[in-house]
Amino acid sequence: LAATVQGCDRATRLVEQLLQLARLDTEAGGMDQTTTDLADVARAVYADLQPTALARNQRVELDLPDRAPIPLAEPLARVLLRNLLDNALRYSPDGARIRMQVSPATPGSTASLCVEDSGPGMEDAEIKRLGERFFRVLGTGQSGSGLGWSIVQRIARLHGLRVRIDRSPALGGLRVRIGG
Repeated sequence: LAATVQGCDRATRLVEQLLQLARLDTEAGGMDQTTTDLADVARAVYADLQPTALARNQRVELDLPDRAPIPLAEPLARVLLRNLLDNALRYSPDGARIRMQVSPATPGSTASLCVEDSGPGMEDAEIKRLGERFFRVLGTGQSGSGLGWSIVQRIARLHGLRVRIDRSPALGGLRVRIGG
């Protein structure tokens, strides 16, 4: 019974992600250009995922300004941040450190986000494939559909934001930076 429930949960998550991608594909020309406070969304996503971190003795550090407006609708900002933080928690070992930093806009650029972890990181060849639909790094022991990165990159691209992925110089694992 437990395996059946887990299978249903995975199928539900997959359908939700496919629907999100389909909506992003069809809305490409008419995206909602409202402004969202990225710092507020980061606080909310942190609160949502904190029980997951605590269950694995992981420490999530926040570095947030009071406000960080970004031209991105709140539901999409939440999806973007949740995917990034959830990945950092899932693919980092028990006891890992994860840091989520939001920086306010500066002249000529939008607010930006950086999520980095002390996990194992990824090989350059794997990083290059991130965002390919259904691509997953094998051997991690984690379930998933391989759509989260596609969603993150699609949201960023539709809003003129760059996604940069490399190794974290501070924590040693993966570092993801998103901004204008």
